[in-house]
Parts: sequence; C-alpha cells; structure tokens
Amino acid sequence: MEIIISRSKGWLKEQNRQLGFTLWELLLVLFLMGVILSLVTPHFGSATNQVCTRVDLANRATIEGAAQLYRIDVGTYPLSVADLVYTPLGVSGWRGPYLKEIPINPFDSARIYQIDAFGQVK
Repeated sequence: MEIIISRSKGWLKEQNRQLGFTLWELLLVLFLMGVILSLVTPHFGSATNQVCTRVDLANRATIEGAAQLYRIDVGTYPLSVADLVYTPLGVSGWRGPYLKEIPINPFDSARIYQIDAFGQVK
C-alpha cells in the first residue's frame, strides 16, 4: 500500500511541474504577437485614408450638385459654400437651403471647400 502512495505522490509532483509555461515560451509568444501586429497595422492605416478619400469625393459631389441647383434658381453659381446653406444678401430667387450644413473636409477640418466660377469644388 505504501508503494502505491509514494508512486502516486511522485506522479502528482510531475504533473504539478508541467502545469505552467516557461519564460522562454511566454517570450516567444509575445514576440510572435508583436511581429503579427507590426504586419497588420499598416493595413488599418490605409483603410482610414481610403475612407477619408471617399468622404471627400462625396462632399465634393454634394456641393457641386447643390451649386447646380443654386444656379438654376438664382442664375449664377454661388460665391462660397456658405451661400448654399444661408441666404446670401442681395440675391433674388434663392430657394434654399441647398445643403443642411457646410461639409467638413475629412483631411483637414480647418480647410473649407471653395467653389470656382464654374460650380466646381477646388
């Protein structure tokens, strides 16, 4: 009976010793996770740039469409994007607002969109 107990105690000691990870195994896993993250991160940055580009194109198309409606009503293109949202002084035939709000440039919020003499966004 004592032999079985001593063998079982030895087996328990071996089992307890195998439960944890070594420092080298943990360092290897952390290193591999770092390599994978460094490979995947640039793809997320390019997705952000693509979204900003598409938002910019959509803003430009919206402004140019509103400028066309403005020209149909007033007879000339607006001088600024603000004329599409707020009633300009001294203009007759304005039936706006043609835009709900002035679109924000996704690349630089300090830059505002400009309209040229042909109704195109610069």
